[in-house]
Amino acid sequence: MAPILEIQNLYKNYGSLEILKDINVSIDSGDFLVLVGPSGCGKSTLLNCIAGLEPISGGKLSIGGQDMTNVSPKDRNIAMVFQSYALYPTMSVAKNITFGMKVRGVDQSTQEAKLAQVAQQLQIEPLLGRRPGQLSGGQRQRVAMGRALVRDPMLFLFDEPLSNLDAKLRVEMRTEIKALHQNLGHPWST
Repeated sequence: MAPILEIQNLYKNYGSLEILKDINVSIDSGDFLVLVGPSGCGKSTLLNCIAGLEPISGGKLSIGGQDMTNVSPKDRNIAMVFQSYALYPTMSVAKNITFGMKVRGVDQSTQEAKLAQVAQQLQIEPLLGRRPGQLSGGQRQRVAMGRALVRDPMLFLFDEPLSNLDAKLRVEMRTEIKALHQNLGHPWST
């Protein structure tokens, strides 16, 4: 069986500046990969390349055994949670979570069922009517995760998912992310 994510000899340049050099990664179903390094070393750039938000300068990138090197982000079957959460401030929590499904034309009953499932899983049911500005950092993080979870993607990418949280909340969210990974059995990258 092919790896869920396979990166072969990936390079990323901005002009003559080489950001990523000869990156090779293979992740099987159920794996959990954490990228660690100092600020500016290329972690977010690599995630953006995997997501298709940044074109690669060389090498090959496959998801689920299919070459995704030149495939549009919307066609990669991945979900990404950004460091900034990227929530729509004028939408309720429920609408933030279901927005992507609505845009993709998912029927209303499926949207509602997935929303209920994810809200219960993340323990955010009482928050569904609120707006992001009325939430704590940890609650916003859960909403961003919920938006990713309803997609049921092949691969989850988290870009510094804990950096905006205080120390106590980081510990709690690490535990929650670990539990979600175990329950879902999906490969994740953070």
